[in-house]
Amino acid sequence: MRRFYLKSQGLENKGATIVSDEKHNSKYLLVGKWGIKNDALSVYDLNGKLVSELKQVSVGKLPKFELFLQGTKVGTVTTPIGFIRGFLLVHNLHWWIAGDTVTCHFKVFHGISTILEINRVQINGSAYIELNVFDQEHLPLFICLAAILDRWIQKRPPLREPKLVRTWKINSDATSYDNFLKENLHENNQSFHCRHSSGD
Repeated sequence: MRRFYLKSQGLENKGATIVSDEKHNSKYLLVGKWGIKNDALSVYDLNGKLVSELKQVSVGKLPKFELFLQGTKVGTVTTPIGFIRGFLLVHNLHWWIAGDTVTCHFKVFHGISTILEINRVQINGSAYIELNVFDQEHLPLFICLAAILDRWIQKRPPLREPKLVRTWKINSDATSYDNFLKENLHENNQSFHCRHSSGD
């Protein structure tokens, strides 16, 4: 099992978010927003390569999203009515998600096997979404799912403050996180804007 984190975005629903491992090393960049048709959340690696996307294809009470991995559509997910204590399906991938929007604790299953756990935790006084990953191959897709679950729960109070508290496991010989984060955030945003302005 490997553990990753992205900062809880609240109701901002826009901008860029760094995804880091438990040693606070940057691994991915999540950008985009959702809420209207054709919106998308996109995950880039630190070389600026697009690795996964979640695209909104319908709106209303049951918005529908499509999941893409390496440019290929691999699944769809629909927001269920009254998703408070229940489950939803990720079609085509044969995943199902069970969770609680009050505590923000979710598990993703493939059959009877747990492939992902999602928790809302506190690090240095801020809320983060924690991904406990048991299936490394689908990590970019998990980031998309975690981001949209985080934003769903913000609209369904009462949301409890995280009871789980974590600390970064930073090695003394590790690359400076602050410099690494700022450098890659700048480079990846440039890559993202150039790619979209060129119409690719």
